[in-house]
Amino acid sequence: MNPDNLGPEGVSVVNPIAARTAQGKPYSRIESALADVLLVQADASDAGVDVAIERSDRLGGGIVLTGEKALQAAEHLVRSQRYQRPILVDRSRYTGKNRALASDHLDLSWIERQRRLELPVVIPDAGYVGEHDDAGLDSVLQRCAALGPDVAASLFLHVSWLHPDKLPRLVDAVTDAGTPIAVAFEHAHDPLGAKYAIYGLVALLQIPAPVILLRCDTSSIGALAYGALAAAVGTRSNLRHFYPISDGSGGGRPKPAAVVERLLSYVHLEKIDLTAQMDPDHPDWHCDCDVCNGQSLQQLGSSPDPDIAAFLHSIEILYRIRREILRGGDLLTRRKAWTEQCSHAEFKHMEIDTTHFAWEVPPYLGRWVQRGKDTSDFSLPAQAR
Repeated sequence: MNPDNLGPEGVSVVNPIAARTAQGKPYSRIESALADVLLVQADASDAGVDVAIERSDRLGGGIVLTGEKALQAAEHLVRSQRYQRPILVDRSRYTGKNRALASDHLDLSWIERQRRLELPVVIPDAGYVGEHDDAGLDSVLQRCAALGPDVAASLFLHVSWLHPDKLPRLVDAVTDAGTPIAVAFEHAHDPLGAKYAIYGLVALLQIPAPVILLRCDTSSIGALAYGALAAAVGTRSNLRHFYPISDGSGGGRPKPAAVVERLLSYVHLEKIDLTAQMDPDHPDWHCDCDVCNGQSLQQLGSSPDPDIAAFLHSIEILYRIRREILRGGDLLTRRKAWTEQCSHAEFKHMEIDTTHFAWEVPPYLGRWVQRGKDTSDFSLPAQAR
């Protein structure tokens, strides 16, 4: 085996000194660094990554640098820019047509470099866990658990693992491994749009080890309300989940979208503009964040760089929502606040739907409301309803 790689059979230590150091640090180090943090997930090769880093540098913030250049960017942040917020790295080998699979090797140098930077949690470059890849799931968990308590097992899963048929297997495997996890879900659209997915995620968040949710959208705040240690929101749609392999051309770069606060969702800028034209004075289309300063959200689409403008506005709104949801402190109060916000947002969507034929209510809002009003035990497996 290549000495720089950890093969499917696993080993007990990576580097004896590093492993002993890691074993001396309980989960409290990870938890103290990442508790309730809303991370910004950005492509380290993207031209706008510096803006993402700057806007994530705040109380309750942090950055997930993504892609092959993620560690290089992290090293620069730590050693040159003295970035003080949590930094995580996601190599994203599980995406694309040539993606790695769960049984593929882990790169030891990728792990060691994170330890040398003293990042709050080490995220190995694990591959994709497919719909029926039970062996791959076990392989990733076992190898990551063997690396020490500073490592989060990297679970990049087909969303069917949240279905009632498979969820008990997932929860049991993660619980038995006894390791923190960093998890993201594959779906062509919204992985949390199905009722079973929200129920499954909530059940997964009840495991006794820390859970970090990667590549998410506004549901990242819902995850924090239900006990996720930290959650990451992507700067672009392809960083808010990951896509199945497709034989098609892919349709080019995703359209820029921005968070509409009262709707608690990302909406394409073109759609915002078209809908706001019907009632330009409606408060839904005006924003008082530090970026918009009371202007209409329509101005985002006419800015010199709509992608950057949409991100700058959206991240301010998301951190504001996070503060409101977490203000209550205990999880029960947070869940209630999140349920109420989702319910209100769903109603606002329905109002628009009666006047604009192309409008759709995002399914995840109703799913979160259903979970919030359900009094069943959070730790029980999701049930089909």
